[in-house]
Amino acid sequence: MIRKGGKMTPTSSQQSYTDLLIKYQPKPIKTLEEYNVALTIVEGMMSGELTEAETKLFDLLVLLIETYEAQHYPIGEPTIGATLESLMHEFDVNSSTLAEVLGSVEQVREVINGQREVSKSQAESLAKFFNDLSYELSLTYKDFSNK
Repeated sequence: MIRKGGKMTPTSSQQSYTDLLIKYQPKPIKTLEEYNVALTIVEGMMSGELTEAETKLFDLLVLLIETYEAQHYPIGEPTIGATLESLMHEFDVNSSTLAEVLGSVEQVREVINGQREVSKSQAESLAKFFNDLSYELSLTYKDFSNK
């Protein structure tokens, strides 16, 4: 593969993994520019069939990209409020409907805003409520509990 404008294009002969390593010289990503170059290469590789050697290089580049992203764009654990709000939006559930599960509309708002924790029984009820809306979900009380 030859990189043209950031895209990998097939060459007439397959290159070995060593050849690819020499050509692309992958290394830990330290700068935004290096990150963007690695992304461009990976995106180009995603558009076609890869040889075994190219797949190894692809996996290595993805690992380097993920490491850079974890250091520079960390994603925190989702909060119970964010989880609840996301599920409400996904399944078009309003606060008054969840008031039946949590006790009141005010309690629903407080949970969403991180001002109130839910009890284990409330967490179990929330998991059952949303699991009943979609057979694809497999929520447990732990998804709504800090404990």
